[in-house]
Amino acid sequence: HDVLRKQGIERYDPQGEAFDPNLHAAMFEVPDASKAAGTIAAVHRRGYTIKGRVLRAAEVGVARAP
Repeated sequence: HDVLRKQGIERYDPQGEAFDPNLHAAMFEVPDASKAAGTIAAVHRRGYTIKGRVLRAAEVGVARAP
């Protein structure tokens, strides 16, 4: 990770953030009453950015109302 960081590549974990199609790829929906609809409930693969731009979108599960 240090080598990647030196090149400007950062890993991000979007757990609990609002879903943003520019940063996240929705893989599935999770019925979860404890989280607001549209919130990321599960992270399948973390994402990567390079100098602030998306290199790989995070693959996530999005909460929905049960």
